[in-house]
Order: sequence, then structure tokens, then C-alpha cells
Amino acid sequence: MIEKLYIKNYLIIKEAEIEFDKGLNILTGETGAGKSIILDALSMILGERADFSLIRSNSDKLIIEGSFDFRRNKEVRDFLVSKELDDNDGYVIIRRELNQKGTSRNFINDTPIQLSDLKEFGDIIIDIHSQNEHQSLLKKETHIKILDNFIGPNDVFPEYSGLFEEYKVLVNEYMELTRRKDELIEKRDVIEFQLREINNVNPVKGEEPELENELSKVENVENIAQSIDTVLKILYDDEQSVYPSVSIALKELKDAVKYDSDLGKLSEDLESSYITIKEVSNFLNNYKSGINFDPVRVEQIRDRLGSLNFLKKKYNMSVDELVDKAEVLSKELDMTENYDYELGKLKKRVEAQKDDVYKRAVELSKIRKKSSIELEKDVNTYLNEVGLESAEFKIDISNVIAGDEQENFSYLVKNEKIVLSKSGIDNVEFLVKINKGSDFTPLRKSASGGEISRIMLAIKASLSGRDHVPILVFDEIDAGISGRIAGKVGRVMKKLANSHQIISITHLPQIAAMSERHFLIEKVDKDDETVTNIKTLSEDEKVQEVAKLISGEKVTEAAEKSARELIG
Repeated sequence: MIEKLYIKNYLIIKEAEIEFDKGLNILTGETGAGKSIILDALSMILGERADFSLIRSNSDKLIIEGSFDFRRNKEVRDFLVSKELDDNDGYVIIRRELNQKGTSRNFINDTPIQLSDLKEFGDIIIDIHSQNEHQSLLKKETHIKILDNFIGPNDVFPEYSGLFEEYKVLVNEYMELTRRKDELIEKRDVIEFQLREINNVNPVKGEEPELENELSKVENVENIAQSIDTVLKILYDDEQSVYPSVSIALKELKDAVKYDSDLGKLSEDLESSYITIKEVSNFLNNYKSGINFDPVRVEQIRDRLGSLNFLKKKYNMSVDELVDKAEVLSKELDMTENYDYELGKLKKRVEAQKDDVYKRAVELSKIRKKSSIELEKDVNTYLNEVGLESAEFKIDISNVIAGDEQENFSYLVKNEKIVLSKSGIDNVEFLVKINKGSDFTPLRKSASGGEISRIMLAIKASLSGRDHVPILVFDEIDAGISGRIAGKVGRVMKKLANSHQIISITHLPQIAAMSERHFLIEKVDKDDETVTNIKTLSEDEKVQEVAKLISGEKVTEAAEKSARELIG
């Protein structure tokens, strides 16, 4: 639950703090006093995009901070762990700051967090319903989302989604291959020429540095031989060379070891060097006898490097890249020659994947149809509770018939092509009949504003036992109703408050009377400026406010009596 909301420098709110109760929290006040600003501030700390024009005039920074208690909410604590955030034993403080420079900062438990992560967190903890959402309820595309929320998590949803995404990839590959057919055929002559030109040289990965090293060697035989002669003279061949001198030194050191064993390691090291000198001298003698200047080989290497350099400059590639290009050209040439075969293979994969997608879509459809009966029953029960006793709610689930342009994303069933989409094969639409004896018609065509509000509440109440969102916010969801109906709506909201924390703006006394905690939002003049004042009402003050909602600014005895009766 949200325990506290702190707002500073938000439009006409200079500074305010609201402490919420765990049940039904009601906000009332005159139009323009700032009630909706409070809910907008709540939306902002839960990831809504920043609007820097909301910063109060002559203020540097807007600050919104919400304190939450999620000690019993595993989903919230799992989220915090997944983002490597301190879970603070289930207590969460979210802070958002906007400044006049046009930058914003977001924090969860004093740790900076991305706005996208804040939005994800907000979707977990709060469901905000406004009059604008009533309009979204009239949009058919939202109906399948509502039904799926009612169904809740299951294995079929992610399995279908994965299969469908794989199918999309295959379809795109198939379409790309088809598109490239003419292009590859047109390029065939160029492909053949380039492949022939590269293959005539037949470059090998890694050969260029080897050739350059060999060329350096054969071109500098005399210099190499001269250096080797000098080394051999120093090490071995001359009377004053290193080898005989080391031999004498080694003999003397071995004699010394007889008297001091500590010199043994040095004797071994010197003997190893003595052997190494002998081995190096032997190797250099053999190497020298095996080298000679070969003008034919020099010309061969130069010709080979020349051919490689020609290709490198022409194609602006290294030797290794030329080898890779030849492989690509070879595959493209094979594709032009075996295009129909390759396309046929890919088409079989596409069709097999489409079969799997359709089978899983049918499973998903069965789940939806079964669950739709339960949702219909629950919504109809709540419709009766909110005063729509004659109304009946029904969910129509059908298939969308594909047009010719949807060939790749359709499935042929009994001579009809059914659309395959990311949500399956189902077209879900909410139907309603407001009066007995009338026909079911789409919700968007048959309900008034007040009826839409109550249908929305009935749907939310039906979802309440299955969703995991702990906080519900209603912004004047009671618009368009009054009297007896308002009382029924209030009782449903009160019932919802048993399982959820609810924050609601209302103008109706019947709903305000149901509150566990009642806040009065007022606009007052203070120090030559207009500010919003938020007051938590006592029981007596609550009676007076509910009475004002009944009779207007002047509270009559009858209104006060009615208010007490409503509050109970």
C-alpha cells in the first residue's frame, strides 16, 4: 500500500503531504482545487513522462515522493532484487525530481533508476482508472487484453508468443529471399566474374605475412650468412671464442663444488649454457649450409604478392576478407542456380512453423472461451450490484477472416483464411444489452457515460480477485450517476477495498461516505498567492463535507442528518 505522498512545487501545490489509509481513501473538493493534480503526481512517480511546465512558477525544482509498504508483496520484492535495488525489508520510497533545466532524476530507495524501470514497477503496484479509460473500454482492441488479464499467467501464452515470433522471422526470411531473386539473377554475370577473378588468384588466409618473410630471407642471403659467420666466430670457431673459455670456466667451477656444494646450482646453470652454445653453433652451421640465393623463387614470391595486392586494392579488402568474399559469392551463385530448391526448403519450414503456431493458437482460444464464461458470470453479478439489474454482459470470441494482403499471416480452415496475429486467432469483443428483451450490441454502441462507468467498475471488480496489483486509483469513475445507483457503486468500491487499497476522487456523497479516510482538497489564498491545501478530515468534518456534497455550500440539518445516515 502507499502510506504517504509528498508533493512540492507542483503547479498550485506549494508543499503537501498526504497519509493514506489501507482501505478506501476519498478525495473531494471544488473543481480546480487540485484533486486531479494529486493523482497526476502519483502517476508521475510511477513512470509517466515528465512535463516540465508543471514546475511551480518561481521554483527551481519539482519533487514528488511516495512511501510504500510492500512487506507482503513477493512480486514487488522480486522486482527490486532483479534490478539490484535494496528492498529495505519491503518498504519502498520512490522519488522523482524535475528541474527548470529540463532534466529529471528518479530514485527507488535512494538508488537512481531508469524511467523505463520505474514504469515497469508502476505497472506492478498501481492500476489507475480515469474517465479517459472509459473511452479505451469502448475500443475493441482492449477487450482481448482485459480477458487475458482475467485468465492470468499460464504456459500457453509465452509458448504461443515464442512460436509466433519465430514464425515472423521465417516469413521475413522467405519474403527477403523472394525479393532478392531478380536482384541475384541480374547480378549473376558480376558475381561470376568476381568469383572467377578471386579464384584465379586463389588467396589463402595467412599466406601474405609468410610470403613477405620468405622474400625478405631469400633477398638477404649474403647479409644473413655474414651475420652467422660473425656469430659462429664469437661463439665457437675461433681460438678466442666463447665455447672453449666456458669449457675452462666450467672445469674450474666443478672443482670448486667439491669443496662447497652451495656452488652446485651455479655449476649446473653454466653447464646448461655451455651445451646451449654448442647446440646454437651446430644449428647455425646447418642453417648456413642450407641457404642460397634463388632468383627463380624470388620472382615467384614477387609475382604472388603482386597478384594479391592487385585484388586487395581493387576490392579494398585484406587477403583474409577476399577469402570470405569468395565464399559469399560462391553461395550467391549457388543460390541463383538452385533458387527454387532453396526457396522450396524455406517454404516447407514456414508452413511447418505455421502449423505449430495455429495449433497453439487453438489451445489459447479454448482457454479464452472457457474463461470468458467465468468473466461473463462475474461481471453480470457486479452489474446487478451497481444498479444495472436489467443489463447483461457477454463476450463474443470469433476469428478474423484474412484478406489477400494477409496471406503470410493466415491459416486455411474449412476454405476460410483465419488471421494469425501476435495475440492468436481470436477477435474478442464485449457485448451488452442494457434492457431485457433487447439484442446484444457492441459496448461502444449501446451504453451511456454513466453506464460505461459502472460496467468498467464491474469489470475491475471481477478482475480484482485475480490480479496482483495492490493499489487501485479511480479518477471520477462515478461520473454520470447519482442517488440510489451511486450508493450501489460505493458499496462495490467498499467491497473492493477489502482486498485492495483504493484512492478515488468523487463528487458523490454516497461514495464519499464509504471512506476509511477522507481528504478535502481546497484552493486557498496565502501570502499573495493561490495554493492547494490538503486536509485529512476528522469524523465530524467528514460529516460536514458529505453534507455539503448533498446540499451545497450551505449545510442544512436535513443534509447533515442524511450524511450521518450515509456514513452509518
